[in-house]
Amino acid sequence: MAHSQDIRDRVRQLYVEGMPLNGAAVTCGVSYDTAREWKRVAKAKGDDWDTARAAYRISDQGMDELNKQLVEDFARQVITTTRELEDANIAAADKATLLAQLADAYSKFSRSFSRLNPQFSGLSVALDTLKVIADHLRLHDKAALKVLQPHFEEVGAILGKRYGGG
Repeated sequence: MAHSQDIRDRVRQLYVEGMPLNGAAVTCGVSYDTAREWKRVAKAKGDDWDTARAAYRISDQGMDELNKQLVEDFARQVITTTRELEDANIAAADKATLLAQLADAYSKFSRSFSRLNPQFSGLSVALDTLKVIADHLRLHDKAALKVLQPHFEEVGAILGKRYGGG
């Protein structure tokens, strides 16, 4: 079924304004695959929806809000990956190694970001401390790590509010 240009434009608008592509598609009554194809074709023609989305965030919300969004997006990815690893059918040692690498990447991101935005420096230290605790437990008390692990997301959110201004 062919969709009008108005529908295509509305999907693009919703996406650029921050709605996930699947949400924009559902809102406009089109399939996700259709919306993804429109996005791909538009990019090939020089209309990169992701660039427009980033520009919208900067112009609409300013750099501070964009920076907060970047941290939140990265944190969300870390949380999602951690959950996927918890359910993954891989050896415990491999899982522990992957979780440590993920924690290290998050710590490095936080440190780098705090150099660009000093407001997040306290958050970086707090998250690094959480990483040190997790690494210590991974090496010395895996049972305690297993008990603590479900609370990392909530503790991370508390630290974000306290030190990140969120």
